[in-house]
Amino acid sequence: MIRHHPDDETLLACAAATLPEAHALVVAAHAALCPDCARTLRHAEAVGGAVLSGLPPTPLADDALERAFARLDAPVAPPAWDRAPLPATLAGLATGRWRWTGPGIAMMSLLPRDASDTRLDLIRVAPGVALLEHGHAGRESTCVLQGGFADEDGEYHEGDFVGGGDGAHRPTALAGEACICLIATSGHLRPRGPLGWLVRPLLGM
Repeated sequence: MIRHHPDDETLLACAAATLPEAHALVVAAHAALCPDCARTLRHAEAVGGAVLSGLPPTPLADDALERAFARLDAPVAPPAWDRAPLPATLAGLATGRWRWTGPGIAMMSLLPRDASDTRLDLIRVAPGVALLEHGHAGRESTCVLQGGFADEDGEYHEGDFVGGGDGAHRPTALAGEACICLIATSGHLRPRGPLGWLVRPLLGM
């Protein structure tokens, strides 16, 4: 049972396409598993469209018609939160190579760091293994795809969404199967302690 969801601000930003793509894809992974959040996203998008349609008209640029005709044949990408291959199956996401980053920990890069200083990765943590305590320089969005983990704020299981900022935490994979999460991070990790600073280059985060 999914117990942790994006807050309303995150869902609205996702529907309005103002979240960086990597974060929107993590919300998409959660929404693919959570009918309530998927419904909220669609309602928010519909409301946004209604608001736009109700705005007073503005004068068109002289070349507006030419640009509109030029775009008629262009493919239209769906919103990031409604894009295949999500739903968030590991078979659809884990198509790259796992990179060892520490005992019991591996990562797979999905999207490199972009203009917003945001990247998207899969992280796999063996049961019972704890990550080093760390904070974040910017937004972090996580969706649990397999297994689960616990930190200072609670336990998170398959489908749960975790949003974080600069607060420090130390996630630990729960017993059972390996914990695999889809994670978007803006900015760089802020490790706590000298060991954390030594291993940060291994993570590339």
